[in-house]
Amino acid sequence: MNCSSVVRVPRKTVFLAPVMSVLKINCSVTLRGCQRKPRVSWCKLYGDDCIVVNYSNSIRTEWKNITEQEGIAFLVFLNISIEDTGFYRCKVGDVSIGHAINVTVTADNMNEEFSITPNNTIPTTVHDLNTPPNDGLQWFWYFVSICSGIVGLVFMIISFLYIFRRRGRKSTRKYMANKNQYMETQKTDLLPPHLYLNSDVLTSVVYSF
Repeated sequence: MNCSSVVRVPRKTVFLAPVMSVLKINCSVTLRGCQRKPRVSWCKLYGDDCIVVNYSNSIRTEWKNITEQEGIAFLVFLNISIEDTGFYRCKVGDVSIGHAINVTVTADNMNEEFSITPNNTIPTTVHDLNTPPNDGLQWFWYFVSICSGIVGLVFMIISFLYIFRRRGRKSTRKYMANKNQYMETQKTDLLPPHLYLNSDVLTSVVYSF
């Protein structure tokens, strides 16, 4: 049975890594009728030419079996540098070649390891214990602080309205009390003091007219 292999790399695959970090790029390989591990090589594009990558203490390859007929080939940058920025291709034998993989190295050193899972094409980040919280957690606390500010503002408005309403009720009750007192005073002034509390005298006075 003839041994053949197929390399699969999604189009426009991009890896972004800070300088001096560990980066793993990969390609999936499907084996057909092969009884041994395929001969995988990596090359870097320079114009129209793809130059074979020279493996060293800072660059190595890895292989991981997924099934009997599928596996993943890795190119590992142990201490990636700005010079490693470029386009890379995975090749099995002299026939099967995958799409170019874009590797971009930034100047920020975040002390992280970047790799990829077998079923995904987007690099994932593995943080060590000294790595600060990621951006998602920072956005979470930012959202919590905004919500707390809104709740505080609503509480202040409700408190202000409650105090204003209580003061309005007190003013109304005071006004009504003053008004009632004024009315009682006016009633008292309508009659002489010696007649106000004696209804019998008041009756006799009326009849005398």
